[in-house]
Amino acid sequence: MLLPYHHPVVLAKRLATIDVLRLLWAGDENGVSFDGEFFSFQNLCSFPKPCGTTTLPIHVGGSSPAAARRAGRRGDGYFPGGRLTAAERASQIDIMRTAAVQAGRDPDVLEYTRWGSIDMSDDDVGAHARNGTTRLVVGVTSLDPREQRDEISAFADRLKLG
Repeated sequence: MLLPYHHPVVLAKRLATIDVLRLLWAGDENGVSFDGEFFSFQNLCSFPKPCGTTTLPIHVGGSSPAAARRAGRRGDGYFPGGRLTAAERASQIDIMRTAAVQAGRDPDVLEYTRWGSIDMSDDDVGAHARNGTTRLVVGVTSLDPREQRDEISAFADRLKLG
């Protein structure tokens, strides 16, 4: 999400809704209750729940030191822009980690996301990992859903991702 493209009041409402969804996802079959200014509910259950988690990770994107600080203070990870040099990326990872420590957060749990390509090799992925990347976003080249599935499957097979 690119923050400048969203009206702050509407965005605040959307984010508050997401926050309540985290409460709903954490509840069991007995439900959860909430009493807020604009709505309330008691013993409410919500299914299906996210697979394997009760929260959605927030990865802060951007190419500025301010974005790196936001990721450290509030995010679960950082997804910097693509036009940074290797030195700028390394500096921003340091900024993110420093901001996390200053906010009383564990910097080691923060993820670092980078773009990858569907034709990446083991060596390419290893180079990303050595530079601190913990998550790669890989896009397909085909518009056909079956071909997309085949591309992703070939990528997973080549890199032994299961």
